[in-house]
Amino acid sequence: MKKLYIIVVVTVVAVLTLPLWGSCDLNAKACSGWCSVRHYGSDIRVASCKAGCSTDRLRCLTSQGSKEAGRFIDKLGR
Repeated sequence: MKKLYIIVVVTVVAVLTLPLWGSCDLNAKACSGWCSVRHYGSDIRVASCKAGCSTDRLRCLTSQGSKEAGRFIDKLGR
């Protein structure tokens, strides 16, 4: 029984901290899955929520791309 509690606690911590360590794609998949659960039975709300997840994914990818471009330009200047 003690092992079950530990597994549950570790899983909850992993899910709650996913935005901090997860990749853009992993976060988008988790968000999309959460939308399906949270808005079960309302197709319009699910679609709206998933659109927000896609927007967040694009924002994340753009941020990563700009950081990589900055590093590339810094290497060219050396």
